[in-house]
Amino acid sequence: MRLVEYPQHYEPDGSPSIYLAGSGTSRPGWQASAVALLDAAGFTGAVLNPQPCDPATGPSGAWTSSGWQEHNLRRNGVVLLWCPLGAQQIRDVHLSRHSRTALVVGCDRGDPAQRAVHAELLALMPRLSIVTDLAATVRAALAHFNAPAATRP
Repeated sequence: MRLVEYPQHYEPDGSPSIYLAGSGTSRPGWQASAVALLDAAGFTGAVLNPQPCDPATGPSGAWTSSGWQEHNLRRNGVVLLWCPLGAQQIRDVHLSRHSRTALVVGCDRGDPAQRAVHAELLALMPRLSIVTDLAATVRAALAHFNAPAATRP
């Protein structure tokens, strides 16, 4: 697995790639957990993380990756969106991504605010598949690389 974290340069090479999108400030550490789950599953592609697992590795220890995020969000096979802040964040990611990029959404069932986001998303986007824990979200992202192209959303 190749881990590409802000501010590292990413150049797609044709291998599978997953972009870790979602709440960073309210859920510190979820990206490191997702990376560990992907590694344990044997994922051999690239994982793009706009919020480094070790924030001190970024410039001045600060997370200022909006340009990096905008540039790389469109260049992946799957966008894994964990604990979105609401439907607007889903729309923003959905509209900014490349049309061939799969979107996998997970909402933490143990969090009352995330249960509300889940209900909002189901009402506004009834065809959107949403899973309820990080491990299931990672499995759903990986499943996109094993599904025949005709069955992908």
